[in-house]
Amino acid sequence: MKNLLPSLIVIAAIVGVTVGAKVFLEKFAPEAEKKPYVARLPVVETKTVEAGNFDVLLTSEGVVETRRDTMLSAQVAGRIEWVDPGFEVGASYKSGDLIARIDQVDYEAAVAQAKSVLAQAELALIQEEARAEQAARDWQKIGGGQTPSDLVLRLPFVKSARANCEAAEEGVAKALADLKRTEIKAPFDCRIRSVNLNVGATVAPGTQLGLIYDPAALLVRLPFSLSEFDRIPQTPSIVLFTVINGMRHEWEGEMLWELGEVDRLTLSAYVLVKLLPREGEGRFQLPPAGIFLKAELTGAKLTGVVKVPRSAVRERDQVFVLGAENRLKVRKLTIVRRDTHEVYASAGIKGGEKVIMNRIEMPVEGTELIESTGQEPVVD
Repeated sequence: MKNLLPSLIVIAAIVGVTVGAKVFLEKFAPEAEKKPYVARLPVVETKTVEAGNFDVLLTSEGVVETRRDTMLSAQVAGRIEWVDPGFEVGASYKSGDLIARIDQVDYEAAVAQAKSVLAQAELALIQEEARAEQAARDWQKIGGGQTPSDLVLRLPFVKSARANCEAAEEGVAKALADLKRTEIKAPFDCRIRSVNLNVGATVAPGTQLGLIYDPAALLVRLPFSLSEFDRIPQTPSIVLFTVINGMRHEWEGEMLWELGEVDRLTLSAYVLVKLLPREGEGRFQLPPAGIFLKAELTGAKLTGVVKVPRSAVRERDQVFVLGAENRLKVRKLTIVRRDTHEVYASAGIKGGEKVIMNRIEMPVEGTELIESTGQEPVVD
């Protein structure tokens, strides 16, 4: 008991000092400066969107193809006696240029024979016409005023002789045509794609001698999605281009017609475009066949849509709009077309509204925002 009393006195003294210190600090402690709480609202950059009718650029791509590919072939049989030394792959010919010649001896003889047959037929016709005239005179003397028959007047014989004469004339024309066909000529301005022709070879009618094409008649088949195909105007302005050695080469195109079919695999519709040569001189007045070109078609329009910057679109079809009282609105767009820099929406937003361009951390519908004015906002 004697040992407990000093301990209680020590504890009481400590408690007293502690309580006294607390009372002293509460009474004489300095008061902290109080400031009102200010919430830092997100600052956003906005852009006002516009509604209306807009011109859009339709793009596609395709490979240059030749419009006319023709198999050069022999029309008559015979031995090839001469071939133009320049008849090689890549060579060019003008319409009517002589490429090869078949031995003409047999065909010259056929012409002479046909002319002989014609001369005999003409002689026979003259003789029959003379006999017919004589028969008519004789009938006048002995006919007693009766009408003579055609046979008496030898009219069937004259008709047969005249038909033989016409057939002989056609025979001469055919022999001359066959003689002319021994000369194989370029049917149009062309270039040679392949060669299958040698001197001394014997050919039959229809023998393939080489493949030719028209280098000035070039086409490109351009595929479009069905939604873009529906917007192609009747007479679009078409530019086709490629980049060679860092330089862009352009050609104008003229739409010929639609192919009228839909590719089942890609669900694409095609239009056929004719390439037009550009003015001036140079290697690429027309692109070479087989080259890959990109195409731009102008003249298509979107009506009654809203143009929205593509950088403002989130999650493919969402935009954030600065609504009334600077409150955040989340909208879902009905997008009818996407370009490199814009999207076009038919629903989900109206012209004159402000879309938010910068990203917002944890966007919540109705959040209060501050619209940027290009200067840092001042917070008191």
